[in-house]
Amino acid sequence: MSDDVLVAVFNADDGGMDAETWTRLRSWLQPEEVERADKYKDMEARASFLIGRGMARAMLAEATGVAPGDWRFSEGPHGRPEIASPDTPYRFNLAHSHGVIACALAKSRDIGVDVEFLDRPDSSHDVAARACSPDELADIASAPEDGRKERFLVYWTLKEAYLKARGLGISVHLGDVAFLIKDGEPAFAPRGSLAGADTRWHFRLAQPGPRHLVAVAVDTRNGATPNIRFQRFAATRFPAA
Repeated sequence: MSDDVLVAVFNADDGGMDAETWTRLRSWLQPEEVERADKYKDMEARASFLIGRGMARAMLAEATGVAPGDWRFSEGPHGRPEIASPDTPYRFNLAHSHGVIACALAKSRDIGVDVEFLDRPDSSHDVAARACSPDELADIASAPEDGRKERFLVYWTLKEAYLKARGLGISVHLGDVAFLIKDGEPAFAPRGSLAGADTRWHFRLAQPGPRHLVAVAVDTRNGATPNIRFQRFAATRFPAA
């Protein structure tokens, strides 16, 4: 894997999840993860949780040779999953929305990923006023009317990916997690409460399908910009053991 950042995307529409695979994913979980999974009343949310945790363990197993069931996770102050054991330089982050689950894996770097459903109801005008910087609001307003919701979601996914990479949740004002986008390339431009924050971050946007948007935030404080590789994650990739 070297210094690459892997972003694997599972789409529930691809199918392939049989009863044996669900049982296997569940067997890899810690007791507290099983308890959390069972609390989900919404079956899609429960499935996304199981698949996401399974993807993380499968990708860690591929990178290190440590079996999926031997990985133990903990949670940070704002719910970000962390690797508790075994000791490893790898870090991961998870996101899901409407049947698409993304898992980002990096070595010795903070990493965050977010997924948004582009066909969601349009509340962008009200939310943008609270969550976007003046420059972002101006950029959204300059887009054609039928493209403003998607333009807003570009900024929203970038903000979420950064906050998840930092383990901050939504504990800071979203308008201060600001970006400038030129020729489709996002640049971090923190302001307000984040003025002076380290800007050595690399961001990527991708559409794994026509209805979803993915944003990735990667720490580049070591001076090197990693190669971010997106890949499809099929159910057959879950190892048998």
